[in-house]
Amino acid sequence: MTSFCAELFSGASFADDCSAEHDVNFNIPLPRALENTRVKLTPFIPSVHGDAFYSGYASAPDLGRYLPFVFTTYPIFLSYIEFVRSDPASVLLAIIDKTQGNGDVKPLCVAGVVGLMNCSPGNRSVEVGPGIILPSFQRTFVPTNGVGLILKYLLDTPSEGGVGFRRVACTTNPNNGASVRTAERMRFRREGTIRWSWCLPDGIAGQEAGTGRGNALGRDSILFAVCWDDWENGIKEHIESLMHGPSLLASL
Repeated sequence: MTSFCAELFSGASFADDCSAEHDVNFNIPLPRALENTRVKLTPFIPSVHGDAFYSGYASAPDLGRYLPFVFTTYPIFLSYIEFVRSDPASVLLAIIDKTQGNGDVKPLCVAGVVGLMNCSPGNRSVEVGPGIILPSFQRTFVPTNGVGLILKYLLDTPSEGGVGFRRVACTTNPNNGASVRTAERMRFRREGTIRWSWCLPDGIAGQEAGTGRGNALGRDSILFAVCWDDWENGIKEHIESLMHGPSLLASL
């Protein structure tokens, strides 16, 4: 973490801060694990989590149909991980189901991944994404607790164990009804539609653009956000109640 970021976050620190480590490279303090009794989020390390995640991802061809990128091979997936690692404003976290194997990294315990991107310490804002939950962990407590842990880390104040951000956004494909319902159920506020937000790779459904604007299909994104005042006026309690319940959410 740079001295500029350290000054901004002088009140937020973690004894196990791993943000400056080579495999993490994140621009705000990050504990080695965000966890409760059910779920643990930890920086995604390919040598530790890669095979377990990708085997589950590759076995479910429809899993990435609403994403703006595809991982057709494991080397392509690893190149994406390196792209994220090289950007200090981004980090990718592995989601571990602690109820299976006491949180040990075994194939059945890696439940998915969730990222943070466009992290701006100066503006105290960040975007959550991508979020990919493997099929056997969808409609369980895993998505609820994963999102909840991230929101608590970002929106709780330093005295509460967080970093005191002001805004946490997320975007989703308008056709991904499960993701839209998840955001709404967790009371993210729908702020509008970002038109033509992505150029899509081959094989992903989208809209044609005008002549001379490239051959790739495009898509819009629905923009959601939770801000600090939402958090302090009821959403924190709502999220915590969902985390402690038998929540059935399809995906992040």
